[in-house]
Amino acid sequence: MRGQYFFQMVLSSILLLTGVCVAGNVPITVTHTVDKSVFIQLASPGRKNIAASNKQVGVVWEEIRNGKATVFAAFKRAGEPGFNKPTPLSKGDAYSPVIAYCGDLFYLSWIEEGSIKVMLADNGQPGDILPPAESTNVNELSIGCGANSALIAYSTGNSNKSVVYATQVKPNKGRLEAENSVPVAPVESFRFQTNPGIVLNKGRIVVTWHDRSSGTNLLYATSGKTLQSLSDTVQINELIKKSHEWGSGSSAVSNVLSNGPKDRLVVVWLDKRASRSGYKVYSAFSHNGGLTWGDNYKVSDEWGDIVPAWTPAIASDGNKQLSVLWMDKREDDNALWISHLAGLSWSQDKAFQSGDTEPHSPAIAYSPDGRFHAAWIQKGANGTQLVYLETEF
Repeated sequence: MRGQYFFQMVLSSILLLTGVCVAGNVPITVTHTVDKSVFIQLASPGRKNIAASNKQVGVVWEEIRNGKATVFAAFKRAGEPGFNKPTPLSKGDAYSPVIAYCGDLFYLSWIEEGSIKVMLADNGQPGDILPPAESTNVNELSIGCGANSALIAYSTGNSNKSVVYATQVKPNKGRLEAENSVPVAPVESFRFQTNPGIVLNKGRIVVTWHDRSSGTNLLYATSGKTLQSLSDTVQINELIKKSHEWGSGSSAVSNVLSNGPKDRLVVVWLDKRASRSGYKVYSAFSHNGGLTWGDNYKVSDEWGDIVPAWTPAIASDGNKQLSVLWMDKREDDNALWISHLAGLSWSQDKAFQSGDTEPHSPAIAYSPDGRFHAAWIQKGANGTQLVYLETEF
């Protein structure tokens, strides 16, 4: 077994040194800048910055110029060589854009001047903007798919108190309508609710979030058949206390959520247990719509134990494929690593993308036909680029 791991590590090292993408295709540029004062970001909770149908793929991101953040979107049709010209979606200061393909429609959402904006994109063309009335002082935003609708989870508040809310957005005669937002957990017990994720699984709406009221970041979930019937909260991550063996103990951050094969619900997060070298990628599974969660499983393999991991992203085609992509520096420079789910086991890590560009901040999606889509940020001789790759596994 050690020989197998050694061979895998040597192969990954060779691929990293040559800058080869394991998936075998060449990334294309969505947008780029040579201006070092301009920042392109993929930084939304849940990492829902890319979504795909069988006919087209959409990417959303934010650009910071002269202290102002603007949200952009770009679409690419299947078979076409590149994306259309990026379209600015926001007018005021805006950030945390997300996108989801739900019920044959692309839903786009973002935070602008502290409020949530939502729109449909028809044939890659953004439509009217809906501002849900209750959304003010919003800090974070995530998106998932309901039954012919979009589910939106967001956090509001400040450093003294933050609350996660959820709402459902549906089209009605070509226009969007939003339900009243509901808090997902009592603020009296959970004072610092952050980093929401949301999904529909087995007919239940499931919301995940982090809370540090206990003094350490813990990962929680709540679920219900409707937003108005969300159940009691359950803790997902195993609590590991500080010790000589376990180092600083548990700290769970940056959760990402997806339905997987056999309608299994999978959540992935960064966990600081059992390591003095920073956060590692962990996972847990639910088989009953988020009511209960099983044991925690480490996604990254033993070669990733020597360095911290960052920005995990998760996606599934809902049939056979579920993958997790993240960034770490086990070979000294930034590189993207991927692991695939097989049953309840994770594959050995494979180098996905690397080279002189030092890729980071990945976002991923599967289209219903099983094609894998990824976007990430990289820097090189041509400045900063947002790039995209389509492949199959």
